[in-house]
Amino acid sequence: MADARRPDVFARAQMRLALLFAGLVILLVLVSSLFMYLSFSSDIRGAAGHEFLSDDDEETYVAQSLGALRWRLLVIDAGIVVVIGVGGLLYARRTLRPIRENVAAQKRFIADASHELRTPLAVMKADFEVALRDPALVAGLRPLLESSLEEVDGMSAMVQDLLTLSRIDARQEQLVGETLDLEVLVRQTTEKLDSLAAAAGVDLFLRPGPTPLPALGDEPHVRRALANVIKNAIEHAPSGSAVEIQARHVAGTAQISVVDHGAGMPSEVQAHVFDRFYSVDPARSRAPGGSGLGLAIAQWALRTMEGDIVVQSAVGAGTRVTLSLPTPRT
Repeated sequence: MADARRPDVFARAQMRLALLFAGLVILLVLVSSLFMYLSFSSDIRGAAGHEFLSDDDEETYVAQSLGALRWRLLVIDAGIVVVIGVGGLLYARRTLRPIRENVAAQKRFIADASHELRTPLAVMKADFEVALRDPALVAGLRPLLESSLEEVDGMSAMVQDLLTLSRIDARQEQLVGETLDLEVLVRQTTEKLDSLAAAAGVDLFLRPGPTPLPALGDEPHVRRALANVIKNAIEHAPSGSAVEIQARHVAGTAQISVVDHGAGMPSEVQAHVFDRFYSVDPARSRAPGGSGLGLAIAQWALRTMEGDIVVQSAVGAGTRVTLSLPTPRT
């Protein structure tokens, strides 16, 4: 499966800055060249009128002089355009170099810190789990250990997201294209999240769909994206309501829709839900804010798999998230 590379924002910014710089200079050069041409052509015609030339010779003299002037101006302008274009690109690259280096250092720090955090978090998780299995555990300590274990799980998920993000930026996150049965994948993912939904007082309602439902994609990333979307729906659905999930064929694609009946999102929030590190207002969710990376990674993965993820929402009308994947060619 092809790797959909994230566009280099610095390369785009560099090109835009260079084009802006070159465009302004070229505009000034063209205006000045036009002024020079009009001025010199007037002088040439005036000089020809004072020479002792016949009318035919005067027209030939003016035409040759203006032709030579046009070619000289074109050559000069072309040279200026080339010099300004190269100079503008070099200037833009030099201007953005400190910012590029700072961002690269930040990405290295995130990757290194995430790697270093994995081991102590794994040790803490194991210690908490062992302590919770101890029959001699003081009853009053159990809620504290369970809460701490939940926080460790949240931190571990965030670290995993940061590592994935680092691999995406480094062009190291590769996806494998394989044929999936989305109906089975959706059912398995829903079953794993039943306990989470029950704890929140939300019912996961899986609408029947075609069996099997073949699709092309990378199974771990599809599972991860779907689980993230369903978790978000559970967190934003009011207690006593249902989150509706359905997999089906639509216009030659395999789609999974996840619908909650929560508070919904205004358009200004929808415009940023796929931005990195963006978190929805905690007042709209019963869970604490996450890393803000789940949907960004899901969008990258699905688009790399030649699919997509779309969010449709309105205040007071809930939210529908649709994941689509290509189907095998027959």
